[in-house]
Amino acid sequence: MQLLIVLFFVLIGSDASEKDALKYKLLRNYDKTKKPVDNDHDIVLVNVTLVIKNIIEFDILNGVATSDLIFGLQWNDMNLQWDESVNNISYISFALKYIWHPTINMCNGVMDRFKIDEDTEIFLQPSGNVFLFINRNFQTYCRINVNKYPFDEHECDILVCFNHQIFMVAAISEFNHFAQLESTSSQWDFRLELSERKRKPSAAAGVVAHAKRKVTSATITKIIPPVMLTILILSVHFLPPESGEKVSVAITVFLANIVFLSETEKILGNKSREASMYLIYLLILTFVSGVSTVVSVAISKLYAHPRGTNIESSPEITQQSSYSKNKIGIIECANEQTVKTKSNNYFKKCFLSHQKLDKIFFLLIIIFLLLYIIIALSASSEK
Repeated sequence: MQLLIVLFFVLIGSDASEKDALKYKLLRNYDKTKKPVDNDHDIVLVNVTLVIKNIIEFDILNGVATSDLIFGLQWNDMNLQWDESVNNISYISFALKYIWHPTINMCNGVMDRFKIDEDTEIFLQPSGNVFLFINRNFQTYCRINVNKYPFDEHECDILVCFNHQIFMVAAISEFNHFAQLESTSSQWDFRLELSERKRKPSAAAGVVAHAKRKVTSATITKIIPPVMLTILILSVHFLPPESGEKVSVAITVFLANIVFLSETEKILGNKSREASMYLIYLLILTFVSGVSTVVSVAISKLYAHPRGTNIESSPEITQQSSYSKNKIGIIECANEQTVKTKSNNYFKKCFLSHQKLDKIFFLLIIIFLLLYIIIALSASSEK
């Protein structure tokens, strides 16, 4: 048994020494600055495999997606070939820094370029095929579109390219992608499709990730505030001016609109290609609420003015009526009843005018908001 164990380790050591000898032989006269092609004008063709393990984060405020990716690159190096039948070695591996390799990059990455660790291990076959695998997190820019928020959909390009695009040194011959999405996002659904390649071989290739917001309870909570603010603005015009709360409620609703508008603008950011119909509606709602506040102040002022006039004139009426006595000393009430009747009629006219003004403005708000909703929905359906 001990003899078998010793023999096993001897064979392993012998294999390792043979591989080391082969590495030394291959790299002894190898020039890593020279392209592995017969003609210097030829292009090195690279097969690229992209594995999307996970989309970790999607930030619409900054328009950036963070993804966990694996790049697999395969190309042929004619200067690193050997006869497998001689030493029975089917593959060897060593550090990337010892050989020529294409400079890969993310076309739309947040960082201008990422640095490949030169100590990354590559695998080499007798035919000269080189295999390189890179696994890391990448941040890429996305095309943000909050036009249909909170039912929005965005696009993120995950594109692999080579830096040598003016004087092309290497190009992508075959491109394959695999999705192993394990996204735990409760907010987004991701769908992948192959990016269009205008020609083959090409300097860039990749996939487009479509991020669509899930319809959840969180989506509904984004719809409730504008609906409630609309109802509150309309309810202001049902409050009678004599209640004393009309103006204060109008001002409170106006301030609530301003706060919600500013907070929504912070959430959506300014990276979108198209304006958000949701944000425009809030802007219109804030403007309508401001005008509604001004109208409420005017109605309350008009209501308070005739009351003040009546209170100031009441002593004169009382003074005049105090002298209206008959011979027996009984106060004559005829003049008082006449004054009260005229005053009541005046108040009724004023009250009716206040009601009419509230009704007119109430109908204008409804028509204005309905027109915007219809126009926005028709424009959205055409896209």
